[in-house]
Amino acid sequence: MIAGVCTWRHDIAILLLFCCSTGSFNALAQVPPETVTTEKQSAVGVADRILINGKILTVDANFSITEAIAIQGERILAVGTTGEIQALAGPATMVTDLQGRTVMPGLIDNHHHFVRATEQWYRQVRWDEVTSRQSALQLLQARARSLPPGSWIVVLGGWIFEQFRDDSKPFTMAELDAVLPDNPLYIQLGYGRGYANTLALRAVGIDANTKLAESGTIVKDDNGKLTGELIGAGAFLRVAGKIPPTPDAVWDNSVQLTIDDYLQAGLTALLDVGGNTVTPAHYATLNRAAASGKLSMRIFYTLNNTNGVGPGANDIISSLSTVSPSRGDDHFGQFAYGEMTYAGIRDGVGPDWHLAEAPLNDYHRIAETAAEHGWQLHEHSTRDDKIAAVLSIFESVNKQHLLRDRRWTLAHCENISAASIERAVNLGILFALHSSAGQGAPAMARQSGRAAVSRVPPIRTIQQMGGIWGLGSDGTVVAGYNPFHNLGWAVTGKARSGEKLLDETVSREDALIAHTRSNAYLLFKETVLGSLEPGKYADLLVLDRHFQHQTGSDHGRRRSRL
Repeated sequence: MIAGVCTWRHDIAILLLFCCSTGSFNALAQVPPETVTTEKQSAVGVADRILINGKILTVDANFSITEAIAIQGERILAVGTTGEIQALAGPATMVTDLQGRTVMPGLIDNHHHFVRATEQWYRQVRWDEVTSRQSALQLLQARARSLPPGSWIVVLGGWIFEQFRDDSKPFTMAELDAVLPDNPLYIQLGYGRGYANTLALRAVGIDANTKLAESGTIVKDDNGKLTGELIGAGAFLRVAGKIPPTPDAVWDNSVQLTIDDYLQAGLTALLDVGGNTVTPAHYATLNRAAASGKLSMRIFYTLNNTNGVGPGANDIISSLSTVSPSRGDDHFGQFAYGEMTYAGIRDGVGPDWHLAEAPLNDYHRIAETAAEHGWQLHEHSTRDDKIAAVLSIFESVNKQHLLRDRRWTLAHCENISAASIERAVNLGILFALHSSAGQGAPAMARQSGRAAVSRVPPIRTIQQMGGIWGLGSDGTVVAGYNPFHNLGWAVTGKARSGEKLLDETVSREDALIAHTRSNAYLLFKETVLGSLEPGKYADLLVLDRHFQHQTGSDHGRRRSRL
């Protein structure tokens, strides 16, 4: 994670993870417990396990740093000096010597497309960490060897060509055929294009004579032969939409593989916000896992138009009026509505996009209903003209229902203006900001200049204006799932290409607060998650190197209302 003071690395090893009372010890010294009884034991209780001689980043209101932590059941019993915590050990207490290692709270993602990722995870290759084209192609071959012969292999986003430092040219079909001659292969680059080998195109019935009814391009070379490149959703969905479905039993196992990878990356809780191609079947897999006790991370998901809500304003109003705004517990459940609250006000692309009066009136009715019934709204918001229009509606609703208590959230906020930030802060609106903004930054910088991406999004401005903001990914198509990538981007401003493109950076301290305590607040879980304090769940990470806590940062200490 950190190597030295100025270099951010993503190859962190998480040696110990507690999440929902599960976890395993690895390479840490086990120390026999002391068997004395003290007054402190009587007053506080006896710990089931304690971690001593470490650097505990509590991420409490003062960002306190201490040496040791005691855990009883699923909860934190106490934090303090090694001597204080050792006094809570009983005959059966498991004592671990951290040997100076850093401990931090489990990381929380405030905006994720988890359920969509689970369906294909077992046959998907992730290039989130890869900086070499050769290594990326070798991972495809390795995944093929792990599956039955002829299985589909997919790469569904989370990467850009610019991250391949050895060769960042587009893929050719000949190249992909050579890598996987016996497996259909489909690779998706964000939501803009895809690449397929011959077997994949043949499997879905695409040839040089195929015509598209939808927008998009099946690319051919000067001789009329397919190149394997598919530009636009109308083209790449002709392949992605026909990948064989995942049987329930395989899908259930794929969910567990996804969770394992997320936990290894340090992600212990997330909010799933639906997404394109998501259906109620995706949530059925989560419910099966929860019912069988196999959810070893905390997963919360929104009510949205992919899990049972119709597309019309009246359909949405009916759901908001009849469904409980909070179903579940601290481990798993549904709450909040979004991210796409209403198709009529979805952010468009280009200078000609505008919001019409009729859908804004519909959205006003939706917002009033959400406020009346206690719903948190989680609103996809990239354009400032859309944000300004939504804030006008929020200001109207706020006259009858104080929104500060409902924690309505603007997600993405790439192009939000200072005026809109001020209006949102005055209403108590929260900000969910994501490293996905940096995924396409290299291409945008080439097209429009560096200035176009230098404040996308304006994280530091939001913080300096008193906004409460959380850090997330928007994974897994337009970004990866590793939360340390998000932290690195917010602190260094570096895109996946290695270029420093974001000027609105913050300190490591503030980035960590945003990925823990602030996100817990966004999820209404601040009393049980987000910091290492007595009474909260013991979701924590032990790192293989220091986080390099900064004091006296150039950016100053966060001014939030948490």
